[in-house]
Parts: sequence; C-alpha cells; structure tokens
Amino acid sequence: MFTREQNEAITRVEGDAPMGRLIRAHSWIPACLSGTLEVDGAPRRVRLLGVDYVVFRDTEQRVGFLDEACPHRNTSLVLARNEDCALTCIFHGWRIDATGQVVDAPTHQPNPEAFAAKIRTRAYPTVEAGGLVWVWLGDDPAPPFPQLPFTELSERQVWITATPVDCNWLQGVEATLDTAHVGTLHRAYITSIQRKASTGTIGTALDQLAPRYAVEIAPHGIDAIGLRPLPDGGTYVRTTRWVAPMVSLVPGNKAANVDGTIFIVSPTDDHHHVLFFGLWSNARDLHDARYLEVPDAQRPLVGDRPFDREDFGGFARGRDDSWGQNRAAMAAGHFSGFTGNLLQEDIITQVSMGPVADRTREHLSSSDVAIIHARRVLLDALDRVDAGLPPFGDERLDDLRDLHPVDTVEPPG
Repeated sequence: MFTREQNEAITRVEGDAPMGRLIRAHSWIPACLSGTLEVDGAPRRVRLLGVDYVVFRDTEQRVGFLDEACPHRNTSLVLARNEDCALTCIFHGWRIDATGQVVDAPTHQPNPEAFAAKIRTRAYPTVEAGGLVWVWLGDDPAPPFPQLPFTELSERQVWITATPVDCNWLQGVEATLDTAHVGTLHRAYITSIQRKASTGTIGTALDQLAPRYAVEIAPHGIDAIGLRPLPDGGTYVRTTRWVAPMVSLVPGNKAANVDGTIFIVSPTDDHHHVLFFGLWSNARDLHDARYLEVPDAQRPLVGDRPFDREDFGGFARGRDDSWGQNRAAMAAGHFSGFTGNLLQEDIITQVSMGPVADRTREHLSSSDVAIIHARRVLLDALDRVDAGLPPFGDERLDDLRDLHPVDTVEPPG
C-alpha cells in the first residue's frame, strides 16, 4: 500500500521539499526549447521547482539564465530590454549581463561603474543540446553534462516540442513507463500506423493489453522491458530506458529511420510540469521541408490539432466539459474521443487524475511493475541523499550516448 507520506515525498518539489532538493542538486534540467530564444529577442520566464527565472539570448548569442528579479528593486527582468549584451531593466535602467554581473547602475552617483561592479545576481550554467536549453540549478561548480543519444546530433536530426501540463511531474514520468496503455488509449493512432505500415505485426503486438514486464534496475535508473507475444510464437520486445528522475527514451519508428522517442518531464512546481516530446534520427533529416512542421514519422500520430511547437499536446477545455472530449468522434470509431494528437491523449489522462494523483487509492496490476519500481527508486534515492550518498548510484554517469531504447522481435523459443 502506497502511503500519503510516500506520495508527498516523491511528488513535492517546491520550497525545501526533499525531492526538489534532490533534483536541484543532482540533475541538469531542461528549461526551454533552444529555438524559442532569439538573439536580442524578448526574455522568457521559466519556472522550475517553484522558482521563477529569466532566460535570454544576448547579442553575442550567449544564453543567460538568471533569477527573475532585478537586483535593484526586484522588478521582473522578463520585462527588460535585451540589447547590447545585457538586459536593461525598464524601471531604472540597470543593466545585467548573461553572467549576472550588473554592468551599469545609472541611478547611482558618483562612480556608478564602481558601484555596479560590486553587484551581481545569480546566473546559472546552461548547455544547449538536443534542441533544448538545459540548466544547472545546484551548487557550483556544475558537473559535466550527461550526454544522451540525441544531445550531440545536429539540430536537423532532432525534432522536439514542449507542452505545459497542469499536473504534478511524477504523473508525466509514470505515463512514459506505462506501455500497457498503448493498445487501449492510443488505439485510433495505432490503427493509423498499421494502415501506413507494410506489415501489421508490431501493431498487432501493441494491441496486447497485458504485456509481460521485466524490469532491470540500472545505474541510470531502470529499463522497463515490455514483452508481447506475436502470432508466430515470437516476442516483441520493447524497452524504455528511464534516466532518473525525468528522462525517458522510448523506441522510435524503424521503418522511418527514427531511432528513438524523447520524453522529458521538467517540474515547474508541485502542480505543473512541462513535457518535452520529440524524436531523433542518426540517419536522416527530421526537418525536411516536404513535411512542414511535423516529420513524416510523426504524422500517423497527429490528428486535427494545429501544430504548435510550444504546446504540442495541449487542449482548450477543462474538467467541467470533459477536457473537450468528442463523443461524436467516439461514436464514429475514435476510441478516446481526443482527436488532436496522440500526445494529447496522454496529457489529458494525466491531468484528469488531479493536480497531484492520490496513489493511496490505486489498485495496481501486473502491468504496473515498472511504475512500482520507479517509485521505489525515487524513495531509495531520497534515503541515499539523507545518508550522504549519490541518489541513483555510486558514480555520476556523464556519458549516456549509447543508452538506446530496444525495439526488436525475438524468434519463437
């Protein structure tokens, strides 16, 4: 039985919550899509672990990631002018560069230069990789960035989106580890994939509603291995690699030369997160102009929602009108009634659980083994941190480029 105390321990990230402290001290966190930051463009607010920050790209293309409040009178630097390699606060004209240094304080006399040189706000290390800006919010110095299979590829080989989600971060993580829902929730889109594929073998396997699970604890987190029987006696093996606490690498579409699917859950606060969802390919350009915004490998998963890179799986309505569920579409054969895209189905089911799911009311089944293991990994991580140990293993993994998700068919026997 999962207790309320355990649920609170691994879901809360704001303030001095232990899980928030763990993530801050041990994880590089994806903050935003790289492409949303323009040189000398509007600064953007990013909220992580219940704290507000400002991020911008300066005149020399450096990314600045600072506390949101101006160090003068706490006016939001999201309102600032971004020019001449600094943010200029619109309140009194103080200028702060990407390192957090105040470079001009025109309201101070005499010797404004000497006064400004003594003042800085905190700036946080960033890395641009895999189409994302990642930030280190922990103590200095920042550790090496842990490269993932897609983070050193060219920008043309990675297709990435963001979706703000109105529920706790762990609901997003657990959805990525749950392979059993694919044949139910995503039935309409799986059918679309089968129609476009030369064979329906894998689609038929995904229809299995009770896959057998094998879960392996690994230095990076867990490998969740879904085993589904095929009509010829073989087994479809589909493995999600969970890089604790927030990255899941899921198999891609081999027929389209897509090597993997990216799910990264970035905790905004206790009741919100941002889901970064995308694809990567080692062999092809995922931004071919023939396919406009959505790669051909992704098109079977897209319904009638207009493409929005910063709200890919979003929806307009709420609980009072069932999040916009289309009952007419259901009557016409669409299983879930959420016709926007496949990711929208995932997000709405997570949001419907409430801002923080009450796990004490669950009745878990054999298909939830990976989720059970993930919760244990997080609870153990908190205990390890309390004991002065690294949360997810004795050594920090700095190179995860070979951590590819597995998608294969084992022959009979």
